Amino acid sequence: MHIAFVSLGAFGHINPTLALVTELVKKGVRVTYFTTEAFRTIIEPTGAKFVAVPSWMAENDKHNEAGEKKEDDGGVAAAVPFLFLNEAGAYIDTVLDTLKNDKPDAVVHDFAGIAGTIAADNLKVANVMLYTSYPSNDSYSVAAGFENCPPDHPLRKAAAQLAQTYAEKYGCRLLTVKEIFDGHGDFNLVMMQKKLVPNYETFDDSFVFTGVQIGKRTAFGRWKAPDNGKPLLYSSLGTAFNNWPEYYPILFDAVRDLDINVFAALGSIDPASLKDIPANVEVGQMVPQLDILSQASVFITHAGMGGTGEAIYYGVPMIAIPQMEEQAITARQIEKLGLGCAFPDKNAITSEGLKAAIFKLLIEPSYKETAHAFSEDMRSLGGAKASAEALLAYLKQ
Repeated sequence: MHIAFVSLGAFGHINPTLALVTELVKKGVRVTYFTTEAFRTIIEPTGAKFVAVPSWMAENDKHNEAGEKKEDDGGVAAAVPFLFLNEAGAYIDTVLDTLKNDKPDAVVHDFAGIAGTIAADNLKVANVMLYTSYPSNDSYSVAAGFENCPPDHPLRKAAAQLAQTYAEKYGCRLLTVKEIFDGHGDFNLVMMQKKLVPNYETFDDSFVFTGVQIGKRTAFGRWKAPDNGKPLLYSSLGTAFNNWPEYYPILFDAVRDLDINVFAALGSIDPASLKDIPANVEVGQMVPQLDILSQASVFITHAGMGGTGEAIYYGVPMIAIPQMEEQAITARQIEKLGLGCAFPDKNAITSEGLKAAIFKLLIEPSYKETAHAFSEDMRSLGGAKASAEALLAYLKQ
């Protein structure tokens, strides 16, 4: 059997696939993995055949910056579909040229890997969607967050034209904003536990919930907490959101007098730009998150589902600081279910408030007990092994 994976060149999209790819290869499946060259050293150890593809977004950062700076006029809502469609256009020919004489049984991708949908439609093979976050249903629409811009916005109009061009050129479905963000695959693997998904009972049998996919990651080395018996606080706002320089002085003031160890992941922020780092705080840019989380007592997170799922897997209570609507939903679930607490408005955070939240999660046993119960449930779902078995069973029908 031959399965193709198509992924946006970003850790948040690639990391959740690694354990699944490794498991498929163990089961004798040939896997061809398409993403950008920067991730070759991460993909190849899984046993997959790596195929490098070009990146339109890497060459056109100005559009991304424009979207980020114009939230008030629908800039982000217009820019994201435009970016994803252009990215797909940059490498779909590479994907099809590689696969046309070595046709896969399925193409696996997430919502951002639009070239995966185009390829599956063009090759007339199974279209398999991976969800590391909420799949859309009657109570939740990812697309709704991208529809708050005028239809005549230049980037929205450009995206519509690209979608029409792809449909005509490749014979694929029309990739409207709703199709990109709310569309489902022929088979759907949801890397979450049902307890976190609103109205999960509305999903049919084409959706399989297998939990977070934990596997070996060695790209950023290993890490061990100081051997002093103190609890560890881990702070990471995600690869896309760590670049929030105003946050770190608040964090440092909150933990300076606490008798704990702290590790703060910085992403693209230069550690040298930070002043007055407390003695109990260690900082790093790209870090071995699973190593750190497995030793943590509390996790400060932007409530992205990747980090949230990993924290649940290791039974770590969370302080959620969401940056966008999808994360706000998760933050509310974290608080509602007793997995931690949330700061819905990041601009309202104070060092005193953050310190109180950290202290609360460290001393109140209910948070750790709830996190442990959710961890047991998450681990029972089977993760990568269950995902591989479910996918292969579907393809052998």
